[in-house]
Amino acid sequence: MSPPAVESQVQALTDLYNSIQNARHHPRDLLKTAIAPNPLPLTHPSLLLYSQQLKDIVHTLRSDAVQSALRAAKESEKADGQNIMNNVRRENRKRRPPSPESPQPYTVIERQSSSLFPVTKDDVAPLKSPELIEYIRQFNKTNSSYKLGIWQGTRSSTRDLKNPTILRFTIKDVLTAYLTVSYTSNDLVLLVESVTTFGPRERKLPHSQSDYSVYRMLSQEFGRMIHSDPQVGLQKFMTLLCSYENMFTMRCDKCQRVLCVEGHVAAVERVWNESDGQWQPRHVSC
Repeated sequence: MSPPAVESQVQALTDLYNSIQNARHHPRDLLKTAIAPNPLPLTHPSLLLYSQQLKDIVHTLRSDAVQSALRAAKESEKADGQNIMNNVRRENRKRRPPSPESPQPYTVIERQSSSLFPVTKDDVAPLKSPELIEYIRQFNKTNSSYKLGIWQGTRSSTRDLKNPTILRFTIKDVLTAYLTVSYTSNDLVLLVESVTTFGPRERKLPHSQSDYSVYRMLSQEFGRMIHSDPQVGLQKFMTLLCSYENMFTMRCDKCQRVLCVEGHVAAVERVWNESDGQWQPRHVSC
């Protein structure tokens, strides 16, 4: 085929493509007109123009020049075998920006865990409700500085615990914490719902709040930790609580101060350190 003939066929197909692309914008405009308070009559010049454009596109598509160009393109694609049409479309996509109304391709993004609690190989099996009493006994035997028990407000006349249950955890001369734990009928695994902390000598109910700002901030920090992982189990959370044994003497892992510059509050935040496998103290402002 001579070069002038090829150029005329390419021009014919290009003109047809541009006409179809221009006509694609009209249905959106007509839809807006149809739902308007005063829709345009069928004899409106805009509707007549659009109808005429469609007729022109059909006429052009059926013309001998366009049909000849389409047949030549198909034969050339089969003979060449290099997927010419796809290459042309790929080049057009690079030159033409996507339409704002066109949906963007979905990209699969690997979701990363937002939990602030570590995932280690040494994680024990989740604690279930029937195992709670024995767990409390063993915990108190192996930890002389801490004491864990069931708050008397959630004890029942039988040995069965209420659901939810409130636990009372104390670190001598440091803090008292009330943990609300619960389980579902399908799964007896105990999950921590909320934690409220108080001074060691405060006599407060679990649903109240401390008179001291440092313990109110600590309660908020525990709430943030639980929000990051609502499925956190009791055993994993207890390792976090035990890291507060020296809360008022430990230095911030970032600024190396015991009390922060703003507010002079102890490091109530904890960040897990993968290298040494421990909770590191940090001020909220750091």
